[in-house]
Amino acid sequence: MANTQVYWLHTLSPTHVGTGRGVGYIDLPIHRDKVTNWPLIPGSAFKGVWADHHRATREARDVDSKLGLVFGRASDNPNASNAGALIPTDARLVCLPIRSFFGTFAWCTSPLALQMLQRDLELAGMKDVPPVPPTLAPGVVHSAKDSRLADNKKKIYLEDLDFDGKECDTATKWAAKIAGWVFPGDENKSWRERFMERFAVVPDEIFDFLTETGTEVTTRVHISDETKTVEKGHLWNEESLPTETILVGLIQCDRVYSRGVTSDSAESLIATFATEPLQLQIGGKATVGRGRVRCVFTAGGRV
Repeated sequence: MANTQVYWLHTLSPTHVGTGRGVGYIDLPIHRDKVTNWPLIPGSAFKGVWADHHRATREARDVDSKLGLVFGRASDNPNASNAGALIPTDARLVCLPIRSFFGTFAWCTSPLALQMLQRDLELAGMKDVPPVPPTLAPGVVHSAKDSRLADNKKKIYLEDLDFDGKECDTATKWAAKIAGWVFPGDENKSWRERFMERFAVVPDEIFDFLTETGTEVTTRVHISDETKTVEKGHLWNEESLPTETILVGLIQCDRVYSRGVTSDSAESLIATFATEPLQLQIGGKATVGRGRVRCVFTAGGRV
């Protein structure tokens, strides 16, 4: 895939990218994939805050040609309008943090999640991607070498579930790769080591269960200024991705849309806007500290 960059999102606080009002006990659910039902962050949500980070207002896009090329430009004059050149996909779930009896918490993934990740990375032109982990037997969790998740009897306890832990070379390779991609420039390798110690590959069915029950659900209220009690109808539950969730998406640039002459190439736009790490606020509830996210980029292929 020509001129593709991989972007990783690492939540630093609970992150709520919602879909409106729910029909179950969660009044404000998060966005989920239609097929897998795993949480995701839509590409449109990422693109909006990415553009906002670069101050790409409508007026700024008219003045700064690069902003207009990257994020698109709307005008009453059709000849002055163009689509954005850098196109982000949805950010799909890679690792969900789950409470662990040993090691405090585990970064959990599954063979299917890693298989989807492998496919996306290879389509992006990345080399030396680890192989897909083997299918897990029921009740078995694969961990990386020197894991902190197991006791001396090799048992791993995630939430109220217990598993037989097994060190796996493929899991170790994936843990090392993801740690390097998500924590680049970690000179002391402290966060990379923390990640590898807590990396766990759980069976697909268990991962499905954890993605439904392992998100953060908070009860919120609105207090009346006069009575200091809850306003009628102002008690609700909202769902968020927990802190330490890791997601991945792609940024593609097949062509630079411009009706005029421009010297800006796809490579130069990616180098300017999709290379350096970013600190973003994604989703709602920003006034109560929700949605703090690290965004880092990994170079994809050039064909």
